[in-house]
Amino acid sequence: MKSSILSRILLCLGLTCVLAGAQETVESVRRQIKAVEAETAREKNLHDAEKKRHAEFVEVGRKKVQALSSQTKTINSEIDSLKSELKHIADARQKTMGTIKWFEGRKARYNESLAKVIDSLAPVFESDFPYRNEETVKSVAEIADQLHKGVIEADDALNRTLEVFYDRIRLGYTTEVWKGFLQVDARSVPGTFLRYGAVASIFVSNDGNDVLWLDRTKDGGYVWKNVSDDLAMRTALKDVMKVAEGKTAPRLVTIPVAFPKEAE
Repeated sequence: MKSSILSRILLCLGLTCVLAGAQETVESVRRQIKAVEAETAREKNLHDAEKKRHAEFVEVGRKKVQALSSQTKTINSEIDSLKSELKHIADARQKTMGTIKWFEGRKARYNESLAKVIDSLAPVFESDFPYRNEETVKSVAEIADQLHKGVIEADDALNRTLEVFYDRIRLGYTTEVWKGFLQVDARSVPGTFLRYGAVASIFVSNDGNDVLWLDRTKDGGYVWKNVSDDLAMRTALKDVMKVAEGKTAPRLVTIPVAFPKEAE
């Protein structure tokens, strides 16, 4: 009797364990299923998100390709425009270089012509009123030579030549007295010179024996005329020199002015 009851109890306990184990296995499977479903849902979400990012990436790439294509077209158009502009500039430069070369050639011819004209002024100044003629002729020759060699420009040469003319013109508005020597009959005579503008010049030797004034010749040149034998003229010119040197009171005096012989 006791053995039967014990067997029943053991059987009940065994069934209970089996049912408990079975129940635990079902719950575990359900949890695993839920875990798998959750993982699947997460993977699906990740896949959807990745798919969306891929779609966005493709769209962004497409737009970039379109933008790049548009930029490429614009750049190609600008390149064509620049090529055209460069060709235009090259043609203009070639034309300009030709014009510059033409002007340089013309400038060189003008400089050479101007140098010849300036150099031709030397005889004019040589035959001018005999006062510092050598300095003037030297200046003119130097200007012409520098222009011919290209050391100075035409405008500078012209300005310097005009300045030489101005100096000669200013000569006519000044009076000067200075000491020096004059060649008289193969003699180098010391004395005093008086220049009145560019129309008259007088020389009186230191001893007063030689008195000369500047006269004109038939060919338009100048020559010193000795008036030592003409007492009245000699006295008059000495008085002129005294007034010029301030050795006597200022007063009006008569100065002989030279004119070309054919103009008399």
